[in-house]
Amino acid sequence: MSPSSREFETHSPELSLVRLPIRDDHIAQGATALLLVVLAFLTYSGTVSVWISLVVVLACLVATWKMFVPVRIDLGPRGVIQNSFLGSRKTPWREIARFETHEQGVTLYLTQDDSPLAGFASIDLACRSLKPEVEAIVRFYMESRRMRTGSSIVKMADDISNSKSGSAAS
Repeated sequence: MSPSSREFETHSPELSLVRLPIRDDHIAQGATALLLVVLAFLTYSGTVSVWISLVVVLACLVATWKMFVPVRIDLGPRGVIQNSFLGSRKTPWREIARFETHEQGVTLYLTQDDSPLAGFASIDLACRSLKPEVEAIVRFYMESRRMRTGSSIVKMADDISNSKSGSAAS
């Protein structure tokens, strides 16, 4: 009896992590705090108005809103699923063109483009405490996708089970 796609999903590695850049990246914390203080000081010294300084600081906080939104990221056989209070976004493994590891984790790129702007079409999986696990799971699914021609990991499991049942019948 061959395994179904649901059985394949239960045996595939999965991982959930919560990404909050302002908490996870100490350089971002320091740079953001320093930038806000410097902008508030420069604005106040140029205008001598606390209200205008406050508006500038609030505008900077609005511009960096993504740093303050926690995102739960689930890695599994169906792809990368990002959930936050703003909604959910699912990216199947077939849409991920390449990945790169870095000191804090892994970056998944949605384009083959290697330009500096490629980072705008990427998913950053930075989590120092789970870096080995994140890297292992990403390698597993990217290698599984690369070795087969199916449109998804689940479809590949069905193809594998059909080929096993076909060879058993011979």
